Amino acid sequence: MADANPFVGTWKLISWEVTQPDGSIDYLYGKEVIGYLIYTADGYMAAEIMDPDRRQSDPHFPLEIASAQTLADADRARAYSTYLSYCGTYTVVGNTVTHHVKAGLIPSWTGSEQPRPFRFEHGRLIIGTSTQRLTWERAVRHG
Repeated sequence: MADANPFVGTWKLISWEVTQPDGSIDYLYGKEVIGYLIYTADGYMAAEIMDPDRRQSDPHFPLEIASAQTLADADRARAYSTYLSYCGTYTVVGNTVTHHVKAGLIPSWTGSEQPRPFRFEHGRLIIGTSTQRLTWERAVRHG
């Protein structure tokens, strides 16, 4: 039996577009943005989005000490400005999905509610407005 909640599952980010007043489109984190959005049947969610061209001064930074506090200031600033992450629970009312943020990279979001207008179109989940939208498709695991 199929799950009645169309959100449940893992979604892969296809694009994050921002339409400027002059009609031009900017792609936050570039046209090859990487991101995943996970919704669970029991009401939890997690979002991870990054610029695929992220760099740091030490490409062999050991996982054993990997934390933002041990990065050089320039690397920490670059990491913060090229990544977005948060998680929590979610609710859906009408055409709005609200993310109830429990933890995240942006400190002011923790404890907040982030309402997002959405629609499903041709099997894709589109979150946002006509001026800023994220387009997601179901993630398919290969291998």
